[in-house]
Amino acid sequence: WGHTVFSRTPLLNQHPLSHSHETPKKKQKKQKKKMAAKVVVLGAGGLVGARLALHLVGEKEVRVGGSAQAYPLAKIVLFDLKTDGVPAACAEDARVQLVAGDLTDPATMAEVVKPDAGCAHVVVLHLAALLSGYAEENFDLGMKINLHGTLNVMDCLRAVSQTLGAPQTYVYVSTDYVACFNEANRTHPVTEESFRLSPVSYGVQKACCELLICDYSRKGFLDGRVGRLSAVIGRPGWSNSVSYPYTGIFTQTLEGKDYDVPLPMDVLYPCSSLSTNVQGLLHLAFNVSADQLGHNRVVQLPAKSFTLNDIWAATQEVAKAEGLKLGNIKQVAPEGGTTTVKEINVCPRVDCSKAEKLGLPTKVDLHDIISDFVHNYIKKKSQKVV
Repeated sequence: WGHTVFSRTPLLNQHPLSHSHETPKKKQKKQKKKMAAKVVVLGAGGLVGARLALHLVGEKEVRVGGSAQAYPLAKIVLFDLKTDGVPAACAEDARVQLVAGDLTDPATMAEVVKPDAGCAHVVVLHLAALLSGYAEENFDLGMKINLHGTLNVMDCLRAVSQTLGAPQTYVYVSTDYVACFNEANRTHPVTEESFRLSPVSYGVQKACCELLICDYSRKGFLDGRVGRLSAVIGRPGWSNSVSYPYTGIFTQTLEGKDYDVPLPMDVLYPCSSLSTNVQGLLHLAFNVSADQLGHNRVVQLPAKSFTLNDIWAATQEVAKAEGLKLGNIKQVAPEGGTTTVKEINVCPRVDCSKAEKLGLPTKVDLHDIISDFVHNYIKKKSQKVV
């Protein structure tokens, strides 16, 4: 699998002033404690979720949904089908609770997102999903996890919003694969307003969720933000995703293995940076208000388009700088590829101007992405062996 806007009157101060002899400082401290935040990461064992979890445990306070006030981060729930992918360092934080379970189960999800004692704000960051190739192979499982599972999370958070008296923050990770692979989208950069009709079930399921989040937000059921990601290249190991060749061409060869390239080397493909995505999702959760987003809650996170030629050239430069021996690449027919989707049917360019206007970080550097993989996976692995 893998902000709440409080422009309304705060939930506190809704009762008459008591005749307490507490000093103003003590009252303020008590109020702040009652207004603590709980953050839930769904898919915390995945590539983006694990890195996001590490960032969260370094935070003591968060601003919720663009609020001017910072609230103590009292509880962090890291959830996944299995939690073995969650960084061990996260579990050392007393605020962290690791939960393994099924996000499609209503009772499980209600328990995960419930407001703990003292928490008046719940922020859910939803990264868990069945990736494109798997959802294409197994339509029913894709629908269960990507559509019905998402609706389950949204309805559980809607109930929390009712309990707390204000829409709670829901950050949902989507994909640029929602876009229709038509002439208009192929010849113009895809925006948040472009027509959605993905050529694969995964993209259609994600598109349904994007629209429903906008409507749930309009109705005040939750405060939704959709972070639309382009291919996050640099995932260790193999994944059944249409974008895998744009990862495998450097992850496999940097490990000294040969790699069979099943796609043309000159096709542009939008790619994103793991670290920039994490920073962008956190910015979307904590520093952007509902008013800034408006009715369309979708934000395309920063990405740049690269060809396999671009990635291979950068890989050779990084390998030389890091003193690594590279494996070789060989062009093979598409049917020789290992992923279910064997053609590039993702629009070649995305427009990230909305993210830039909202203040999200925009750096997407190919050499940095490849170097990140080297330092976090290859060199760490070799250090463990020693």
